[in-house]
Amino acid sequence: MLIELKRCNSIGNIDGLLFLISIIFGKSKVSRFEINNRCAMESGITINCSGAIAFLEYINLVKVTEKYVIPTDSINKVVEKGQDEIINEVIKLCLNKLIEEGVFAQDTLLFDLEKGHLSIKRSAFPLAYAAVRNFLTIAGVFEKEKNGKIGVTDYCEFFFVKYFKEHRKKFTIEQLLKRQEEQSKMGLEAEEFILGLERSRLPEKAHKIKRISDFDVAAGYDIVSYEAVDSDKYDRFIEVKCYCGKTHFYWSDNECDVAKKKGDKYILCLVDYNRISEPGYQPHYIKNPYNIVFSDDNWLVSTASYKVQKI
Repeated sequence: MLIELKRCNSIGNIDGLLFLISIIFGKSKVSRFEINNRCAMESGITINCSGAIAFLEYINLVKVTEKYVIPTDSINKVVEKGQDEIINEVIKLCLNKLIEEGVFAQDTLLFDLEKGHLSIKRSAFPLAYAAVRNFLTIAGVFEKEKNGKIGVTDYCEFFFVKYFKEHRKKFTIEQLLKRQEEQSKMGLEAEEFILGLERSRLPEKAHKIKRISDFDVAAGYDIVSYEAVDSDKYDRFIEVKCYCGKTHFYWSDNECDVAKKKGDKYILCLVDYNRISEPGYQPHYIKNPYNIVFSDDNWLVSTASYKVQKI
């Protein structure tokens, strides 16, 4: 659909778009031939039929075939709003689509101190979106560009900011969940890898060496094991940290506290995720990490965030 939009600079004027919507609304399908004829005969409108149809397809108001234009259920919701609200609904759908596609990247948005409103770099709109940009200009969302920037009019800034904020929040949450899922998967694989190594190290006690992170999240370590075959109780508490790239890890307050209490019985195991499948790979084990990490110059400890509390 963007290929068709790319071929034109403009879809026409507002009256032309409204007339096109009125032709399509309520029909099961309308032939392109009929649309072209009726638009050509209507006075007082400007419309690029092929570009306007592609635009309506872009915002999911119609589906198109070689010969027909087929209205979707969404167009009914738009037309139900009444004549005065149709263009506002089209604007919302258009902004929604552009934001979903990431057209408005963070580095393309500016606040114009002189004019006191939001501006967008012209580079935010690739050539394929020229007709979309021009529609939003004639619809009153954008001011004509000046100095390489497109201003968002005060009247429509609310719509733009609202939809951008909602989708940024949604996108951020989706990204976070995806990242958490990936990190959880990597962490689980690293823990299973270390569990296997521990059981291979002490095959006589393999059945008693366990990964407890699934059911005791507050323990402060992931695996309970034995230092030697003659140990009669758990004396090796392993916290597994998985990383990619340069060696690093994040340590919670609880894990630090447990490490301090357990001393030499606490083992911090650093696993390079990219080397897990490498034959003979041995991760980095640190015994009594609380003592070592905070006193050894080979480790740089930095605070990622601060908890600030009024007292």
